[in-house]
Amino acid sequence: MALSRPLLIHAGLVLNDSPYLGRPNVFEIDLDAIASNVAEIRRFVGPDVQIFAAMKANAYGFGLLEVAPVIQQAGIDRICVADLAEAVRLRKSGITIPILLYAGNLVDDALVRVVEGMHLTSTITDIEAARSYASSARGSIGLFAKVDVGLERLGIPYEQAREVVCEAARLPNIRLDGIYTHLHVPEPGGPADYVEWQLRRFEALLEQVRAAGVTVEVAVAASTPVVPTYGAGGLNGIDVGRLIYGSLRADRDASGPLNIRSAFKSLRSRIIQCKTITRTEYLNLAPFPVRPGLRMGIAPIGYSDGIESLNCGYALVRGRQAPILGAFSLEHTRLDLTDIPDATIGDEVVFVGSQAGAEITPDAVAMHLDLNQPARMATSVRESVRREYLRSST
Repeated sequence: MALSRPLLIHAGLVLNDSPYLGRPNVFEIDLDAIASNVAEIRRFVGPDVQIFAAMKANAYGFGLLEVAPVIQQAGIDRICVADLAEAVRLRKSGITIPILLYAGNLVDDALVRVVEGMHLTSTITDIEAARSYASSARGSIGLFAKVDVGLERLGIPYEQAREVVCEAARLPNIRLDGIYTHLHVPEPGGPADYVEWQLRRFEALLEQVRAAGVTVEVAVAASTPVVPTYGAGGLNGIDVGRLIYGSLRADRDASGPLNIRSAFKSLRSRIIQCKTITRTEYLNLAPFPVRPGLRMGIAPIGYSDGIESLNCGYALVRGRQAPILGAFSLEHTRLDLTDIPDATIGDEVVFVGSQAGAEITPDAVAMHLDLNQPARMATSVRESVRREYLRSST
């Protein structure tokens, strides 16, 4: 498949027409994979289920303003963010579909003004927040109630949810657009009925509030770890984040019947120095085990760039494995090039991605580092690393 010229982004600057002058570190992002994943999720859940796309933390590190137009065009029903500033950026960038502001913000007059002015929907986790919206809003403001049915995190406690939702729905200037929850999914091998227990609690709450005369237009419980097994869970909305970006771990995340692709295409650098280690004294104090004839290469990427969460113990150089030597420095990584004698300055170094028939997958990195949350990978790539966005040519 032919690829169009990548859009290069660094520190918010579009650099297509100017040479990039920074270090040779690149995070390559496949926007086609994101569009494909949205289409695959839509195929699986059907046309009548609303897809809420979690884009918190700068779209899980993949780039808020670059990903948003792609998923809007792909048919996402609603974008969700946790940071009010991100919601404002989305609106100002031209995103027109509904935006839900997740729970986690202090509700005051200033926040309500922005929510109203940017035509956002917000979240309540207690009756005090609902009352604040009702008293500060100048017109009808859309709210979702978030209920805690087992995660023991943000949300109206299950036992209080009926009373809170019913009272909130009766407040002036309030439009209850829906109710959502975030299920606690156990590690593989956990009790099979645990997720179902939480779903039953949520369904019971929906029955209670509807019996009290409250209309619930949208109800959402299924998220990335739930959708492949339960679909929408019998409800009319899903809230997916990692699934959209393909940030999964094969031994922990079941993709089931969905064909999901990783948007994390590659993380690359280049060799800026090669040298042979010749020291013979104080070998026990060397920063890594030294052996005769050891040849070392330096890549200008370090823990300040996020590399500690972005490696599987070696990199690829000329299609061969180059073990990482010693601890990461602030801005550098040492590589053992002894078994790659033809490696030289300027050679590409691949920490994630393909090179000359060899590959390091994001899944391999997640498993090597035992990252329970594979989403930590893209969020670990710091802004010091240049982004390249790939899309198919038309």
